[in-house]
Amino acid sequence: MDFPIGSILLASADADRLRTWYERAFDLKADGDGFLRFGGVGVLIDGRDDVAARTAEPARVILNLHVKDARAVAERLDELEVTWVAELEYREEAGAWFATLADPDGNLLQLIELTPDYLRLRRERLGHGHSGLLGAAAVATRLPAQDLERARRFYTEKLGLEVAEERPGGLRFECGDGSFAVFQSTGASAGEFTQMAWSVGDLDAVVAELRGRGVEFEEIDVPGFQTVDGIIEVEGNYPSKGRAERAAWLRDSEGNLLGIGQSVP
Repeated sequence: MDFPIGSILLASADADRLRTWYERAFDLKADGDGFLRFGGVGVLIDGRDDVAARTAEPARVILNLHVKDARAVAERLDELEVTWVAELEYREEAGAWFATLADPDGNLLQLIELTPDYLRLRRERLGHGHSGLLGAAAVATRLPAQDLERARRFYTEKLGLEVAEERPGGLRFECGDGSFAVFQSTGASAGEFTQMAWSVGDLDAVVAELRGRGVEFEEIDVPGFQTVDGIIEVEGNYPSKGRAERAAWLRDSEGNLLGIGQSVP
């Protein structure tokens, strides 16, 4: 039989006060039935006259809130001067960020941000870390080239990369802890989307150096997405990377669209 948890009820001697706190703390608004929606689970704050003003055993039931950016949420809550039971910390053994706070009735809530380390540790814990599964496999990009020698000149002369290995019909380059290959192909890339990207620490310096080598960067001008001197700041990023990203795009000699990005903390 299936018994999904559809909602959670928080009883309070002052439901209006507690509901208002949750709405402010987490930027929520109760729906027509009075539920605050945390993802797919609704929390109903209901007034009762058979409960105390504060919970007697706050650690007995804890609401775990899984968030994308625990640091950003904690900063928001700091502005509301919430009571922290445990300050935000990163736990290496779990691969996740944790923080615990109390609501006005003393109920405990825990913020949890799972990182890529959590997924890696989980795979290892479940025994999925062996080489037979894709989760443990290395990723490598393949880019088509109609003229392999022309592509070799572009990547070596324009981008300053060295060929790590070659074979008939293919060139392999190494960058940082990854690699990519350019292969001889009769087909041509449409170049309508980013096919490969690098992450760098100083985008401005990289763009300036490559321009000095004769590389041309794409200028994009569409609603809500416009480059300035070849660089754009994109709102949003993966939580483990930062809050935003600066990016620039270029095309190689074969028409492949390549990106260069820098995370914004």
